[in-house]
Amino acid sequence: MTTVTTSKPIINLTGVSKSFGATQVLREINLDVRSGEVLVLIGASGSGKSTVLRIMSGLETADTGEVWVNEVPLHDARRAKDIRGHVGMVFQQFNLFPHKSALGNVTLALIKARKMNAADARKRAMDALDRVGLADRAEHYPSQLSGGQQQRVAIARALAVEPGIMFFDEATSALDPELVGEVTEVMRGLARDGMTMVVVTHEMGFARKTADRVVFMDKGVIAEQGAPEQIFVDPRNERTRQFLHRVLDH
Repeated sequence: MTTVTTSKPIINLTGVSKSFGATQVLREINLDVRSGEVLVLIGASGSGKSTVLRIMSGLETADTGEVWVNEVPLHDARRAKDIRGHVGMVFQQFNLFPHKSALGNVTLALIKARKMNAADARKRAMDALDRVGLADRAEHYPSQLSGGQQQRVAIARALAVEPGIMFFDEATSALDPELVGEVTEVMRGLARDGMTMVVVTHEMGFARKTADRVVFMDKGVIAEQGAPEQIFVDPRNERTRQFLHRVLDH
């Protein structure tokens, strides 16, 4: 676990609710994340954890409430675009361009969005690939890489823009079990480096060993939150106990 500062929250959600059609998926969510903190969201499918993450990262807009990320009010549609470049996002699917090498996938956003010249973009991309342990695979294409390696390229792509916050939405759930460890180890390395991270995951081992704080969501609300040992050893909410009993026994 990282050492979390007591500074002003870098992310703040106040009274956030969200519905998709007639289905309310979030109900009055209040949540802070501090600089350097690793916050892990757990809960059953449909509990609202991925929606919280997508609202924090600007991919979804809350129906009500306020969302502040890096002092940008994401609840203001006119300002939401200001968060681009400040955050990195890693999804379940790798979303790599098959016709581009690992290096090409990482440099693309730097050249197109950041307007970097090719030489500077290549150096930045190689540094990012090295950080995820793939500098020696820079010229390989996605079809020549394992699923774990492809996801690590996706992490490098997100890191290359030098974000202040990294969001991970089920980053290991599409991987074969034996490949999960290489991705979670990269994520642990980022945590050790002090990266602010918000992670949605079913990997309870990662949550317990790496999180500074674990948030358990149930039916669109935060049912319980606390330090990993408190949540995993002595959960206070009956729904938390039921969820952990089911997933840990499984």
